[in-house]
Amino acid sequence: MRVAIVGVGFSEFGILKEPFYNISFLAAKKAIEDASIERGEIDSFVLGGYDNLGVGRTISNMYTAPAAGAYLRHETRVADDAAFALALAFMRVKSGLSDLCMVLGFGKSSETPIELVELQSLDPFFLRPFNLSLQMSFAMQSFCYRKKYGVKEERIAECIAKDTENGSKNPKAFLRSKVSVEDVLNSRMAIYPLRELEIARWCDGSVALILASEKIAKRICDRLVWIKGIGWSNSGYYFEELETLPATKSAAEMAFKMAGVERKEIESVEVMDLVSDHQPMILEALGFAEEGKGIETNLEVNRSGGAICTNSYGSTGLFLVANLVERIRNGDIDSGLAQAMSGYAGKRALVSIFGV
Repeated sequence: MRVAIVGVGFSEFGILKEPFYNISFLAAKKAIEDASIERGEIDSFVLGGYDNLGVGRTISNMYTAPAAGAYLRHETRVADDAAFALALAFMRVKSGLSDLCMVLGFGKSSETPIELVELQSLDPFFLRPFNLSLQMSFAMQSFCYRKKYGVKEERIAECIAKDTENGSKNPKAFLRSKVSVEDVLNSRMAIYPLRELEIARWCDGSVALILASEKIAKRICDRLVWIKGIGWSNSGYYFEELETLPATKSAAEMAFKMAGVERKEIESVEVMDLVSDHQPMILEALGFAEEGKGIETNLEVNRSGGAICTNSYGSTGLFLVANLVERIRNGDIDSGLAQAMSGYAGKRALVSIFGV
């Protein structure tokens, strides 16, 4: 059974005063309207995003389930970036357990000291006492990557300039102002070797997608976007081989095997570049470039602006997926790949491939 995405909904992305469940309601409502269905037709819900870490509320789906319309329906939660919830929703529909399934992700970073609470995911004896923030682990990756492959800061800054140019054209993005290479190089040093403009800023927002079985999808939409393949992986717990992203590499291999397509068939890619160096590192892990050569690829990357322009902790990955799906549905492209990752140094990763 094939699985299609038939509805997409976005809330506003920014530093929002609305509570996270109201933001989630707006995204869910727009997705239902976009699919031209009734709420009661959806038979299952998969809710993504963080609870204790993201909004400081245990079992946050007690709030987001009613907001999504999941009252008295089958619902479950994935306590990670909502892109990982997409995999569970896909499997529910693919297996025949569900005909219409909503995936919803939210992020409310403005309410939470992310750097502090993420420490709880580190072991309490060896790593947590270092008070290592997410950004510090990314900076360690950047240093190792640049050192090993001799990549110049000026070339890395080009990734930020390109992302922000794309983000300036995306009305759904959080940051919509262009940044030049010179702006990046002149910004203050944040965590060596990363400058302030090389690190994705947190924001709030929600995204919802509606997945449908093939029979129902053909009744709802004319131009369907099929989920061709999904792969996910976790890499080792401790910090090793920081210049590569082994979880993304493994997830990509799984996704391409399921999709049965070659890399040359992918027209556009959305990657979760939480810092500047992540973009070439991810492209290399996905197999689009040799190690150390990701900066040289001519592949279309992050037309949405990427995580650099919209980083809603808990829904960033699903935001990238939703933007890619809309472009395929609108006929801009016929195929695409979205990558998401979470945790220190991108230790968890998911790759999804879409097409018509």
